Amino acid sequence: MLNVRHFGFSVLLVFCVSALLFAVSVPAAVSTAQLGDGGSELLLTPFLENKSLISCPDKSAQEFLNSYGMLKNGSEFTLKVILTPTNYSKEIGKTELYLYSYFIDRGIEPSIWVNGENIGYHNPFEMDPETDKKVEVILSAKAPEVSVRTPITLLKIVQEASRGKYLVVDIEKNVSSPPIEEALKKIEEAKAEIEKAKKLLSNETIEEASTYLETAELHLQRAESEYRAGRPEKALEEARNATENAMLACEKASAARGFAGMLKLVALAVVVVVVVIAVLLLLLKRQRERGKLG
Repeated sequence: MLNVRHFGFSVLLVFCVSALLFAVSVPAAVSTAQLGDGGSELLLTPFLENKSLISCPDKSAQEFLNSYGMLKNGSEFTLKVILTPTNYSKEIGKTELYLYSYFIDRGIEPSIWVNGENIGYHNPFEMDPETDKKVEVILSAKAPEVSVRTPITLLKIVQEASRGKYLVVDIEKNVSSPPIEEALKKIEEAKAEIEKAKKLLSNETIEEASTYLETAELHLQRAESEYRAGRPEKALEEARNATENAMLACEKASAARGFAGMLKLVALAVVVVVVVIAVLLLLLKRQRERGKLG
């Protein structure tokens, strides 16, 4: 009877543990599924070739894009992605294209052109590689207004075919502005100059140079804080102050090193002169002694 009770208790214990493990695993499985395409790396599709082009009607925005590879905040742009089937075989069948975008999430829909005909917006879009020889996805939108450099997904296309899911294209761009980039550039310059000053002061203490270095680091902290707060003009001003003080720290450290080096040379010269004089005096003394003996 005791063995039967023990057996029943063991079965109940195993059942409870299994139920607990199942309860823990279900939310994990659901959360992974919710990640969708972002939850795992997708291989690039072997069935579609793509070409993309971004253009801006505003000349300054286009120049900014050409120079920095970024979209200028608040500027209009057009993204065109051209898809053409490749390595296609009939057993693959029709394929679905899923479109993701920062702008689609905000209600701005791209247009889809098939063989030169505008078919509107469909998501997902069912493509037949046997007949759809050229598919164009055209997105015209306005970059968001930003106060810090901000990455956004312009367009991501995922292909779902009979053989699985593949990444077709994933176009991401930073949105920025000339003041933002100027501030970031000057912040990096300040960091480099501060590191240079630290190296010069690494093995010695030079009070005036150390004071300039501390001031430079304080301005750099303020610059980074102003940038994170979305005030690039203030960040630029603080970064310039940081750079200037770091350069002064380098100058003072170099000058002090040069003066110390000069003192060493002077001391060495004095020693050499003393030695030379001592040798000359010794030679003269010996000559006099020889003269007396002669």
